[in-house]
Amino acid sequence: MVEASTKAGVYIQKKIKVQTEEAKAGAPEKKEEPEPEDEDLLAAIMKDLTLHSASFKPTAFETIEFEKDDDTNFHIDFIHACANLRARNYVIEECTHHKTKMIAGKIIPAVATATAMITGCVTAEILKYAQGWTDIEKFKNGFVNLAINYFCFTEPNSAKLTKSVEYDPVMCGPIKAIPEGFSVFDKVIIKRGSLTFQQLFDEIQALHNVEVSMVSCGRIALYNAYMPGGKHKVRLPMKPEELYVEISKDEFPPKRNYMVLELGGETEDGEDFSMPPVQYYFR
Repeated sequence: MVEASTKAGVYIQKKIKVQTEEAKAGAPEKKEEPEPEDEDLLAAIMKDLTLHSASFKPTAFETIEFEKDDDTNFHIDFIHACANLRARNYVIEECTHHKTKMIAGKIIPAVATATAMITGCVTAEILKYAQGWTDIEKFKNGFVNLAINYFCFTEPNSAKLTKSVEYDPVMCGPIKAIPEGFSVFDKVIIKRGSLTFQQLFDEIQALHNVEVSMVSCGRIALYNAYMPGGKHKVRLPMKPEELYVEISKDEFPPKRNYMVLELGGETEDGEDFSMPPVQYYFR
């Protein structure tokens, strides 16, 4: 049950817990279901988007004239919902329906020009992808300058692949790509539960036959075997997720069950290696 009230013109939502008959009888309360992982959510969204896009036809599209003062067209309702969803996603202040209408009214010149053009171009590319198109030549990059009425569309480049090289100018030696030809969209999945650094290194060595000597997570350096005096050897029996919290002083979100690690080290031949980020599930 939810009760709403206003105080000094500000909307306040109050939540009231209703005691059910089961609760009175001492029945255990239902546990909250865990939220699905990002990959599962994206897969579900793509499946739903693909089903809807299968019926799209060029004749199904029509021009809509934006009108903020017509509450029956739901234009402001849509903008308000999307804006507050984004605000909630990034934990920033949300706004009222009236403020959304006011802001939208002030930016109509921008909405009707560059913003509308960019949105249309991006949506066209999303529809191509949603309909299962995989040929990169069917997609387009766009460069548009409305001030001089210039429109230029080109074929996009494929994702850059990381390959082994005999000499890398940064490392001043050979670099081994593991696996060969991976892109920025690839990652290594480790789902073995909570592991110590040593157990994680053993797992990586068993999978890819490499020796890990450095581990970082974002801006935090978690392990470095080259520290003077072997200062980080004491971290081998520790767990990455616990050490990260200890160093960064930041707790993981309650429903976050993984962390992304960047690894460095050598192959069995003594070459430095480069590999995708490791998505390590610790629970």
